[in-house]
Amino acid sequence: MEPVILTAVISAIVSLTVTLITVFASRSSIRAEREKLERELQRSMTIKLYDVRLKTYPKAIEITEGLRKSQMAEQGESISEGYFRNILNQLDAWHATEAGFIISRDSLYKLYALREAIREKPEANGKYSQEQIRKIWEAKGAFRAALRADIQLLFKEEEAEDIQDD
Repeated sequence: MEPVILTAVISAIVSLTVTLITVFASRSSIRAEREKLERELQRSMTIKLYDVRLKTYPKAIEITEGLRKSQMAEQGESISEGYFRNILNQLDAWHATEAGFIISRDSLYKLYALREAIREKPEANGKYSQEQIRKIWEAKGAFRAALRADIQLLFKEEEAEDIQDD
């Protein structure tokens, strides 16, 4: 083969190799930048979500305050269906606000369980049994714990980032 042609072929192969390496490096760099941007965007959206949760969740805690054992005990043996219906209506109204958009799936399921427990009709004598009161109280506790867990996720996320940064 002619030295001129051989030089041109070698030059073309080297040029093609450098071009391919540059393309792969650029694609990798672009992918890394895109992932970084997506993480930053996700973080920004997460911060906004937590801000709204911090504004909205205290109302649910306030509403369920009436389901504490001491609050229900103050109502006496004749705790009424209307007492629970009032709390249920307040919970439904709370859920109909922006809370319905930002509540986590776990908290939502706990809310459904609480609603179900509250909706249970009193026993035949028109009074709620200790078992019914216990179910309502436990459902309230589970719901509140889920709300707190939704807020604490932010702190767990920050801990995980701190570990990765080390």
